[in-house]
Amino acid sequence: MGNPVMEKVRDKSQEEIEINAQVDADSIVDAVKNMVEEYNKIIEQVNKELSTKPDRDYEPLTSEQKKELSEDEIKLYEEKAKQGLLFGDSDRSDNEQVNPDKNLFPRRLATTDFFIQEPRYLQAYANYFCRFIEEYAAEEIPIDLVMYQNEAYSYTPYPGCAWTSEGILRFNLEYLAPTLQKHHPDVDLYLGTFNTNRYDHVDGLLSDNRMAENVKGLGFQWEGLQILPAIHAKYPAYDLISTESECGNGNMDWNAAQHTFDLINRYIGNGCTEYFNWNAVLLDNGESAWGWRQNALVQVDSRKRTYRYTPEYYAYMHYSHYLPSGSEIIDFRTPDQTGGSSVLVARTPEKKIVAVTSNYTDSAKALSIKIKDRFLNVDMPAHSFHTFIVD
Repeated sequence: MGNPVMEKVRDKSQEEIEINAQVDADSIVDAVKNMVEEYNKIIEQVNKELSTKPDRDYEPLTSEQKKELSEDEIKLYEEKAKQGLLFGDSDRSDNEQVNPDKNLFPRRLATTDFFIQEPRYLQAYANYFCRFIEEYAAEEIPIDLVMYQNEAYSYTPYPGCAWTSEGILRFNLEYLAPTLQKHHPDVDLYLGTFNTNRYDHVDGLLSDNRMAENVKGLGFQWEGLQILPAIHAKYPAYDLISTESECGNGNMDWNAAQHTFDLINRYIGNGCTEYFNWNAVLLDNGESAWGWRQNALVQVDSRKRTYRYTPEYYAYMHYSHYLPSGSEIIDFRTPDQTGGSSVLVARTPEKKIVAVTSNYTDSAKALSIKIKDRFLNVDMPAHSFHTFIVD
């Protein structure tokens, strides 16, 4: 599943704190102007996509057809086939309260279960979970939780399996949960991974009255972050974890580190007690077998036979090193609230106060944190990460 870089961080306490961050006003004005220009470009592109009609002559290529074409021919064909995917998309009006940008993922939920919904297949799949738990245990690798599938909402070129809401409930509640309870009662069942921002769908699953007695927690990643705060607010009893950090684009640079630093802040701040990295080590530009360049914490140069710790490695370190297991989140702020900084304040089991902060802007930034009658006042250089510990 990846590499956990934080585990068992407790959810937010009720203690009130004040967080203030200041930055040069001129840079904010410039940033707003740039944002408006980029926003208008996005709106123009979205309207173009919504009004472009699909060409029905371009159906998805089969494996046999791909063998007869060159890579360039496949690329050109698939670009044409993808045109018009958003034409006349009425689902953009759904979930407006949770997703005001209406950018829903997936664009269409599955209407047919790709997994055969016959009892013998469903029970066999549940049995396989037990078999894997036992085989890992034989290698002295304990499994303490499982989820029915990774990214069931991504309809991908590599093997995957889409499920309807009814299929998800049927398998998890009628087959997997009772099988685990019978053979491995010490292994928890989590629902996920949720890489969808369709709040109504996830809410519908969790509203099933059988859920609470069978499912202990929920796993979110990618688009799932967008609905995490609302789900946590409505269903606070579930344990939450971030199941996969975003994979990046192979640059493994400072921008990637800033993006991940912000993601960790948002997931942990919104109730997740664990955060998982995806790639620990990759060669060169991290290109996968299907052509996706990804990021890693350690980058290996295959030609020079050397390696380096990427900036993203140090972004993780600020959280994983200074927030030990059992730390309690006091409060957090996101860049849109502070004008370009992620701020997370926690109390460790040793009762120390830890503030993990950043400055993503091009200017130096002042930060002030008040906890009861004490203040932490610091100046952060442009594009920097910081951790402060108060005894």
